[in-house]
Amino acid sequence: MTTVLAARRPHRPTPESYLAFVSRAASFVESKGISWDLPVQCDGRIPPAHDWDLRILTDSHARTAARIRDFLVDVETHSLAHAAGWAIAKLPNGSVLDADVQTFIKAIAAQRTKAGINPRTVRHELTMLKRFFSVTTKRPWELSTDDFNRFSELLDHAVKVEDFLSSLAGLMNENLLSVHVPLLPTARLQSTARIQATLNGRTQENKLPEVQALHELARIIFQEEPVGHQDRMRFLATQLLMLTGLRINEVLLLPADCLRWETHVDVVTGRPANEVGGVTKSLRLRYFGEKRADGGPSVLVEDYQWIPERFQHAVARAVSAAIDATTTLRATLNAAVPRSRGYKTTAGSTLHVEDLLLLVLVGKQGELPEHVPNDSQVDTVAQSSLYQFLGVTKRPGRHTVFSRYGTASGSRELRVNPHSLRHMMTTEFFRLQIPDTVITQHFGRNTVAQSYEYDHRSLSERLAFVQLPASADHVIAAGSVQETMAKMVLSGFASGSHIAESFRKIQEDHGDEAAFDYLAANSDGFHVTPYGFCATSFAVNPCVRHLKCFDNCKHFVASGIAEHKVSLEQLRTRLTVMRDLAKAKPATSLGRKNQIAHADRLLSGVNAALTAQPGVTVFENGQDFSLPVKDLFQ
Repeated sequence: MTTVLAARRPHRPTPESYLAFVSRAASFVESKGISWDLPVQCDGRIPPAHDWDLRILTDSHARTAARIRDFLVDVETHSLAHAAGWAIAKLPNGSVLDADVQTFIKAIAAQRTKAGINPRTVRHELTMLKRFFSVTTKRPWELSTDDFNRFSELLDHAVKVEDFLSSLAGLMNENLLSVHVPLLPTARLQSTARIQATLNGRTQENKLPEVQALHELARIIFQEEPVGHQDRMRFLATQLLMLTGLRINEVLLLPADCLRWETHVDVVTGRPANEVGGVTKSLRLRYFGEKRADGGPSVLVEDYQWIPERFQHAVARAVSAAIDATTTLRATLNAAVPRSRGYKTTAGSTLHVEDLLLLVLVGKQGELPEHVPNDSQVDTVAQSSLYQFLGVTKRPGRHTVFSRYGTASGSRELRVNPHSLRHMMTTEFFRLQIPDTVITQHFGRNTVAQSYEYDHRSLSERLAFVQLPASADHVIAAGSVQETMAKMVLSGFASGSHIAESFRKIQEDHGDEAAFDYLAANSDGFHVTPYGFCATSFAVNPCVRHLKCFDNCKHFVASGIAEHKVSLEQLRTRLTVMRDLAKAKPATSLGRKNQIAHADRLLSGVNAALTAQPGVTVFENGQDFSLPVKDLFQ
């Protein structure tokens, strides 16, 4: 053991940027009333009285705590590396992670929680971080791209692992946390290859439920008879997830008194609203929203969701069925002394477990007994239980909704992530052309930009609502590139492009028919680039900028596609590193000033592309590089 330690090369000095990152993290944690210095025991565990509750760092009101409990080397990952033939000298020696790694994990936890990331998501990232450092003896600031790629290969390029590595690499690049930045793991480079290749291709389709699994789940929860009370509650919880698009904990924490029926009358005539073209009766669902700034670990943020008319009776039936099925459990809790745990709400009230909707008898399978003993443990459906039921996590000997009730071929292997139902409903609302402000309010989000992260429409669906006038029928063929470009021009999706401006000018001067003739002849150039959409013709005028759309190109249209954002963020990281390297040179260095100015100009363009709304021309007053270059000598 001593020989191995002595053979290790000396570690590099800690970069100032890394020390500053840790200092900022410590200040943030201390500002939340939590001690930065954790008393780690010799076995790597943190005493329960001193562990970090990540809900406090995020001001979250989540029902279940997400904590940092230990800094243990992950035995499974360590053994996996050893079995794969990794040199023993390059693996941690012992069961506890190095002190520098512990500090890095705490700093990452602070940075992610400060950014408002869900505590459970942060805990998952920290678990992956501990696994990462369970197979390397490098200090955090010594990590290189090779370390990321080796870890990805060790875990067989699992999707969640690659997402974690991409996120970690981006964070380290942005904050210059390694002496080897930019870190460009294969997972991050390959992510740009997932750009939709056809008009019908969906962006990040993996975030939507798989079609067969969705159809089978809908059939089961609305048609099959559940076996036992536990499954009945899971059926009803899943129905509400599917009908509302709420987050899983927002559904599991629904109050029993959650339905609010509203009656509407015409204020002028006093008649029922449906008699004058309106709606007489509507339904609001009372729930407690997650990820709200005014919440806390023990404070529930009260909110309401208006239920679409077509779902109102289905939601009301599910709530009524849950109330009827939990009457005896609620009566048991009401009769108990002392009362169950309570939750304060932003409305000023306090809710107890008996006030919630989806109650179960903990550890009890089958139907509820006729008389529930007073000492029985009653609680709401657990999140882990629902994940297991939907097949997201599978445990030996435990059934899923598909293995118990499925009839289709291969049902046992199906799974549906409950959060994918939220992605699906948001996408469907966008497809139906519901305003993004309404969608944002409906799902309890803080900004419209957050809603677009859940928009997985294909370009074909985005343009489906656009109808071309009859004057275009004889020149614009259905299903052609010209039709796509015409719809983009008319819908405003490419309103600032050279083609769109020329179309409008010809339309104004010579009428619709001449304008569509022009469009048919010149709009063969709709393209998808690594950074967005291009509305020029490469067939006639090849891109003279070599796809540098972000460099003030007039034809560059923002797409809102996540993969394009990845490309732009990766580019921003490289440009930032290039600019900082130039700034670090002596002031008298040849070309230093031009290098910095060039990087700043390109960074400005990349930032403009990242903040632009989908369908908007990024550089409306930009340069038309497709035009011939003016001869300075003429």
